[in-house]
Amino acid sequence: MAEPRSSRSARLRLPALAALICGLVGAGRLFVAVPPHAGRSALAPSTRTAQTARAAGPYGEPSGTFTLRYFDGRGVAETARMILAVAGEEYEDFRYKFSFSTPGDFSTIKREEFDADQAAGKLDYAMGKVPLLQAGPDFQLPQSKAIERYLAGRFGLMGSTPEEAAWVDAVCEHVRDVNDAYRSKGLFGMKDEEKKAEINKKWFGEELPAFLKKLEAALPGPDGHAVGGKTSLADIVLFKLLKDTWSNQDVAATYADCPKLNAIVATMDAHADLKKWIEDRPKTMF
Repeated sequence: MAEPRSSRSARLRLPALAALICGLVGAGRLFVAVPPHAGRSALAPSTRTAQTARAAGPYGEPSGTFTLRYFDGRGVAETARMILAVAGEEYEDFRYKFSFSTPGDFSTIKREEFDADQAAGKLDYAMGKVPLLQAGPDFQLPQSKAIERYLAGRFGLMGSTPEEAAWVDAVCEHVRDVNDAYRSKGLFGMKDEEKKAEINKKWFGEELPAFLKKLEAALPGPDGHAVGGKTSLADIVLFKLLKDTWSNQDVAATYADCPKLNAIVATMDAHADLKKWIEDRPKTMF
C-alpha cells in the first residue's frame, strides 16, 4: 500500500528541519525553555559530576562567614568593608599588622605575619597580595574591584536591572578615573613638602572641582541615589571618594555646586550601619 502523501512529506522534511535546528543552535539563536522548578536535581548525572568537580577550588560555594584579609589600614579594602557594613553582614575583618624601622619610610616596613602567610602559600590565589575575600575552604576571591562587585551583587547593591547594573559599574569607573588622576601626581612618599602643598592646592582648588562637575552631569538621578532610586555600590564609592579619601582636606567645598553629589553624601551620611562602621572602625594611618 502506498504511503500517505502527508506522512511522506513530513518524513522528507525531517532532515531539513534537523539541519535548521542545528544551524540555529550553532548560531546561538535557539533558546530552550527550562521549567521554573528545574534546579540541580534536574541535571543529568554527568553534568552534576562536572559541576561538583569544578566547585573544588577558589570558586566554589561560599560557606560560613566571610573573612576579608588586608593590612591594618583603609586602603583598597575599605570600599568592601563599607559594602559589608551597608549590607549588615557579619564578617572577620582580618588585618595584617605592620611597623616601620624608620617611621613613614615604606622601604623599612616590617610585616611578619603577612610574609609568613605569603611564604606558606595562603595568598597564592591573590598572587601573593591582599585584599583577599574568603568564605570557607572552597571560596577565595582576590582583587579589590572584583571583591567590591561580587559583594555588591550578592547583597543587592548593583541595581535592579542589567541596565542599572551597567550604570552602577559606569559610575564606579568614573570614580576610578578621579582617583587615578590624583595618584598620578606622585604625592605618595614625596619628601618635598612645598611641592606637595602646591600640587594639592591646584588639585583641590581647580582639578577636583572640574572632575566633580563632570561627574555630577553624568549621574542619571537627582534623588539622593546615583542609580535606580536606591542604595547601590555607586553611592558607596561616591561617598568614599568625597568623605573618606582625603580626611585632612576640606573636600566639601569642591562639590558645593553639585546638588546630586551633595544629596548622595547626605543619604549615605544618614545610613545607620555605615555611620556606625565609620565611628567604630580602627583608627589607622591610611
